[in-house]
Amino acid sequence: MLPVSRRLFMSGTIATLAAAGIGSRSFAQGGPALVLGTKLELNTLDPHFFNGFPQGSSHSLIFDALLALDSELRLVPGLATAYRNIDPVTWEFDLRQNVKFHDGSDFTADDVIATLERVPKVPNSPNPFTQFTRSIQSTEKLGDHKIRFKTATPTPTLASDLARVFIISKKYVTGSTADFNNGAAGAAIGTGPYKVTDWVNGQQLVLARNDAYWGEKQPWAKVTEKVIKGDAGRIAALLSGDVDAIDEVPTIDIPRIKQDKRFNVVSGASATVQYIAMDAVRDVSPFISAKDGQPALLGNPLKDRRVRKALSLAINRQLIVDRILDGSATPASQFLPSRFDGTSTKLKVDPYDVEKAKGLLKEAGYPNGFKITLHATGDRYPKDKDIAQAVGQFWSRIGLQVAVEALPGTVFFTQATKQEYSVFMAQYGTEEASIGPRALVHTPGGVYGTANRTKFSHTDIDAAIEKAQAEMDPVKRKPLVQAAIEISMNEQAIIPVFHPNAEMASKAAIAITPRPERRFNALMMKPKA
Repeated sequence: MLPVSRRLFMSGTIATLAAAGIGSRSFAQGGPALVLGTKLELNTLDPHFFNGFPQGSSHSLIFDALLALDSELRLVPGLATAYRNIDPVTWEFDLRQNVKFHDGSDFTADDVIATLERVPKVPNSPNPFTQFTRSIQSTEKLGDHKIRFKTATPTPTLASDLARVFIISKKYVTGSTADFNNGAAGAAIGTGPYKVTDWVNGQQLVLARNDAYWGEKQPWAKVTEKVIKGDAGRIAALLSGDVDAIDEVPTIDIPRIKQDKRFNVVSGASATVQYIAMDAVRDVSPFISAKDGQPALLGNPLKDRRVRKALSLAINRQLIVDRILDGSATPASQFLPSRFDGTSTKLKVDPYDVEKAKGLLKEAGYPNGFKITLHATGDRYPKDKDIAQAVGQFWSRIGLQVAVEALPGTVFFTQATKQEYSVFMAQYGTEEASIGPRALVHTPGGVYGTANRTKFSHTDIDAAIEKAQAEMDPVKRKPLVQAAIEISMNEQAIIPVFHPNAEMASKAAIAITPRPERRFNALMMKPKA
């Protein structure tokens, strides 16, 4: 059974806010307004188009899922008040009663059924939500507020999977992404604590408090999320008072902000990994070739585990953390930081070892290295372009001829999904230890490999993941998950580089509660008492 209640922030007094300099912004609806400056570029209001960080952050204000996660990644009630596992393939959920959508219509089991019907039909998704729903074989309505799911196979992660899927109104089951993107006049009508009043793609999202919300009343009558891509621009907006809080605070600016009593700086560890994915399947990879002036390569070097391991050993993770990220990260050995339950206790961060990396390349038949292009985003994550350049320099030290191409995130993810790269760097976040292996390194197909953009495939890894996914007993399942993680890393299915911290700053009157997911939104913020 679930914990008793979902924790939502209670409202503080307007007088307190005014005294702290926030109450100068007010909203006709009554109460203070909150303005955020964010690097997270929201490019859709369709809650089922792209399973990405900006979408998950903003959409959680508009929509609810059946279950939610607290700041410790524990499941808590959402639109479901309780759930039970009847047998390994049967789940029942009790749905919350007296819940209204923003348009005043009632929430019922029909809306859950409509949502699950729509998810697999959303076209051109760069990272589809089907990874969370494919295991469901059938859905049965047991009443307006009770529903039963049958899964094709035992699925111990179903509850946490459904916490990632936002529920829409049955009215919009056939709605296109364009329909949802039509701002306040569109289909982005949820049951969440805020309603859409305005949205300009890549610029800003404006929300009004939903006073008919089923949960605790939110303190902010109006929330504006302004996209400010440049680090200097976000800092300037905070210091000038144009915004109340910002994310992705450059580490170089943290000391001076901390010294200013007008502001708070908050740092939180994230359940996210910055990783490198490699095209280890195709015989010919588009951005790998012989170095200039050398004979043509025989095959794709990345198909050899020794080459993949050499690339990992050639990266000085600690130097990236210390010099580029100013300590705002932790070197990574696996999908999630080892403090999270279910992660491997055996895996260690690969040491920086140039000579061993060179030896592995020679052993694999590439003593002179090869030519390769590393693709990355240039506007998505903190210092993403700088980190990619550093990795390229590290690889050049073991004899590779490396080019680095940093692209806008909107271009990068589309091309990566089409398998247009040989090697790329991105981030992946999850709330449960088994989901990373399942999504990133299992052979694509069915319920697995939904975020595996390189189509990596290894039969032993697949078998280990599937064995863990089939075990419903959490005590028995834990070592199976750990084994799946360990074989994935031993085969170097991906190269984990580091786990980033989230650095945020706000006016002194605002308290921010960091979340392990990459989130930056009004639900994390409340007025200080």
